[in-house]
Amino acid sequence: MQLGFATWWPLWLVWAVPLIWWLARRNRGAVSRRRIALAAVLRSLALMFVALALAGPTLYTRTHAISVVYALDISRSVAPSFLRTALDWMREANARYRPAHSSYVVFADHAELLKNLDDIQSVAVRQAGESDGTALDQSATDIEQGVATAVFGFLPGYAKRLVLITDGNQTQGDVWRELPRLQSERVRVFALPAPTGFVTSAWIDGFEMREGVRQQQPVALRVRLFASAATQVRLQIAVAGDVVADRNVRLNSGESEVLFELVFKRAGANLVLVRLATVEGHAESRAQSVWVGPRLKLLYVEGGRAPARYLSDVLALQGIEVKSMTPEQFAEEPAPALRGVDAVLLSDVPADRLDDDVTRHLEAFVRDFGGGLIFVAGENTYGKAGFSGGGVERLLPVKFEARRKRKELDLVLLIDRSYSMHGRKLELAKSAALATLDLMEEQHRLAVVAFDSQPHDVVPLAEVGSKRRAEDFISSMTSAGRTDIYNALWRARELLKDSHAKTKHVILLSDGETAPPPNARPAPQRSGNREMLEMLHSMGYGHGAIDKLLTDDNPAHPPSATGGFEDLVADMAAANITLSTVAIGDKPNLTLMNGLAQWGNGKSYVAQRDSEIPALFVTEARRLLGESLIEEPFRPIAKGRSEALAGIDFESAPQLKGFVAAKAKRFSEVLLQAKQEQPLLAETRYGLGKTVAFLSDAKNRWAVDWLAWPGYGKLWAQVVRDAARGAATQEFAWQVTRHGREGWLKLTALSPEGAFRNDLWPNARVLRPSGESAVVVLRQSAPGTYSARVALDAPSAAPYRFELLPGPGLSSLEIARIGARALYYPQSDEFVARPADVATLKALSERTGGKFAPKTDEIFARSSDGGMLATPLWPALAAAALLLFLLDIAVRRAPWSILDGAAVRR
Repeated sequence: MQLGFATWWPLWLVWAVPLIWWLARRNRGAVSRRRIALAAVLRSLALMFVALALAGPTLYTRTHAISVVYALDISRSVAPSFLRTALDWMREANARYRPAHSSYVVFADHAELLKNLDDIQSVAVRQAGESDGTALDQSATDIEQGVATAVFGFLPGYAKRLVLITDGNQTQGDVWRELPRLQSERVRVFALPAPTGFVTSAWIDGFEMREGVRQQQPVALRVRLFASAATQVRLQIAVAGDVVADRNVRLNSGESEVLFELVFKRAGANLVLVRLATVEGHAESRAQSVWVGPRLKLLYVEGGRAPARYLSDVLALQGIEVKSMTPEQFAEEPAPALRGVDAVLLSDVPADRLDDDVTRHLEAFVRDFGGGLIFVAGENTYGKAGFSGGGVERLLPVKFEARRKRKELDLVLLIDRSYSMHGRKLELAKSAALATLDLMEEQHRLAVVAFDSQPHDVVPLAEVGSKRRAEDFISSMTSAGRTDIYNALWRARELLKDSHAKTKHVILLSDGETAPPPNARPAPQRSGNREMLEMLHSMGYGHGAIDKLLTDDNPAHPPSATGGFEDLVADMAAANITLSTVAIGDKPNLTLMNGLAQWGNGKSYVAQRDSEIPALFVTEARRLLGESLIEEPFRPIAKGRSEALAGIDFESAPQLKGFVAAKAKRFSEVLLQAKQEQPLLAETRYGLGKTVAFLSDAKNRWAVDWLAWPGYGKLWAQVVRDAARGAATQEFAWQVTRHGREGWLKLTALSPEGAFRNDLWPNARVLRPSGESAVVVLRQSAPGTYSARVALDAPSAAPYRFELLPGPGLSSLEIARIGARALYYPQSDEFVARPADVATLKALSERTGGKFAPKTDEIFARSSDGGMLATPLWPALAAAALLLFLLDIAVRRAPWSILDGAAVRR
């Protein structure tokens, strides 16, 4: 037992007791002292009882008596036969366990509290569309209302047990809002799952696809199904009335997901309809309106010696609208070029073509307008002459390596100076040699050998040094004689055979039209001229050293004529001397030139035009110098998960032949790796947009084997779509969703700079299936967010249509870009076939201390949840005070001589 008081202040009245006694002692009346004392005692006790009664004392005694409320779901989703079984069970439970109190709640769209079990049979119910608002509408289930009403059915002070009999499928309300109240009231929930009233082997649980769908863009449609047992169903998908998929699907018991790929052929509102048919004849469908934006627009900028349209062509076939231009065109007017596009792809664009003004426009396009930037590397994107440290690199997810580890290099340039090289070709060859010289460092060694029928050392093999004299000698080359490549290769071998450099390489420039290999070793001869001798003397070479450099006095014999070029080059390869070739001319001997490069473990280049000769030499020199361009075959390795890589099998993909070395930035994500864990495909967020870097190329140099690979087009289309900004606009997000019998409207508005647009007053027109229309006001509910709720009528096959109206802050052009939305409500969720929501019922039982699917004796078992019965004591105290007050009056007024004893007479 426990005693409690409602308030303490009335107890101060007890201090009046001494005053009563003081007054009694000062009484000088004719009443005897004995009568006065007795009256004082009675008055004191009456005052004390009054004070205690006013303090509100309550006696609390613990009890294990149970007050039980049965909450029964009578909606259409519960099997009617089960309702009769549930009533019989409740009657039997009360008779057997005899709870101290019991009451009953029946609920569907709302709830009613009943005192007697038999009253459940007389509860009025109605169907959807009927007008009697007091009757329970069985086409909806509101468990929240059922639980809230049940709380009022308990007697205070008893152990509170709520027996919740339902399938747990809520079509309106949210029972979790009642959880704090149940916990505070110490109500334990014992949930009994009710079987559903639908008999079918499988049904549609829902379907979904991502936001931002575009015209001609493949999008994944995920259809969620549930099967009560293993079965086979037929699924049909219709888009805008046309059946685009028809498939028989084998389902296992429980939840399943079936994936379809859809392509929307037109922009705007598209109705997606999913139909299901089971083997026993059950059929149902679900519909959803999808707003499809216009085709993705890509600005494609490609560099290189000649435009290669491999990537732009395949992207166009994938449904992407491609606008192509050269780097020069893009640099001339970047702002108009970026207007209206969703992404920019830079393919092998030289760094010097993207100046600071272009970089600023690209940065604003990505950061402020949510555009995508895809950077594809190539031969123009490496080293200090590339993007390392530049403005474009700042936007990308990678940092370029300006230079790899410095290499030791001995390089011999074999330049054809025969009559066929006369004029412009020879001048371009000189330019190529000079450009190669410029790339080399002081410690590197270079030799330039001009050859016709015999080799002539224009620059001897020596350290580059200051380069001044070597430049002079290269510029003095002239053309004469016939072509003999064999002797030139022999001379290069002799120059490099004793070299200790880690890299020994020869670059041969010729048209390949040469004399056959000789049968004997060429006679030793002195090469060079007077100016070269003077240069060597000035560099400190003695006569013996000059003879060693300028003569071929090696006693070894050359390979026999039968061995030919292959044996000579193989001999060079055995000495770790590699050979690359540059074929020139109108009709070069490509068989010989390609064979030489192949035997020499080098690269074979073909100059389509004479003007390409210097660039080819520079490319090969940079490769040799070990800068960030790595030309070695490799197969990409997938490391990250992204929509860009979905459905691509890289294990069976062809190899790439090279890439640009780079380092991933801290907050970027590497999706593909090249050799030695180098990043190949990386992405990162930059402001409102995304940037992507692919460090190989996308054309016929490094990706030549990818061009015929089926995954080539799919990969690049997915990379572009993943990086591009969302459909229609990034400034507005207009959503209409259904929650029970309400449509929820939500508009999020951003400025072009990405700031929230506040203080708008957007209005929306609602066109109901009946043809009636109304205008609702969306009120601001968060920064840049406006929302409203619309009550839905009875289900209808026709859709609700929602469209924004021009008004303060929203122009007609913006409204057109946002588009209209449609909401389909063909049937009440109560009639959707689905199993009992066991997870919700189980969690609700556990969170309140009850049990899911309990046995009957577990519901009525004594437990620590017993209550405290409160017995108020103030009525008894008040009655006692009244009785004492009456006795006081009797004592003071009654003529009883016994109270007075001997009469006191005056």
